Amino acid sequence: MVPYNYTDFIHGLTYLVKNRFIPMSHVNDTVKRILRVKFTMGLFEKLLADYSMAKYLGSQEHRDLAREAVRKTLVLLKNGKSLKTPLLPLPKQASKILVAGSHANNIGYQCGGWTIEWQGL
Repeated sequence: MVPYNYTDFIHGLTYLVKNRFIPMSHVNDTVKRILRVKFTMGLFEKLLADYSMAKYLGSQEHRDLAREAVRKTLVLLKNGKSLKTPLLPLPKQASKILVAGSHANNIGYQCGGWTIEWQGL
C-alpha cells in the first residue's frame, strides 16, 4: 500500500520487527492472509493483466454506482447530546441541514482513500 516510498516502509518495518515492536509472527500472519486471497482469486495463474475492461474504468455508470455507495454508507457518528434529545432520525420537515467540516464538500474525503488516485485525489 506504499507505491512510491516502499523502501522507507521496508526499512521502517524491519526496524520495528528487529526491535520487537512488531512480532514477526504478525508479519507472517499478514502475508499469509494476503497470499491466501491472491491465490483464491487466481492472481498467480495469469501473470499478465487483462486490459479488455480498462475502457470502462471511470465510466459514468461506475461513477454513479460509487456515488450511490457513498450515499448509502455515510454515517453520523454522534446521535445528539444525550439519549433524551437524539438528533436522528431527522424530522421530515427540517428546512435546513448544515454539513460542516473538512469533509463536507470534498468527494475524495467522502469516498475514502481509494478513489480516482491512490490517495483519494
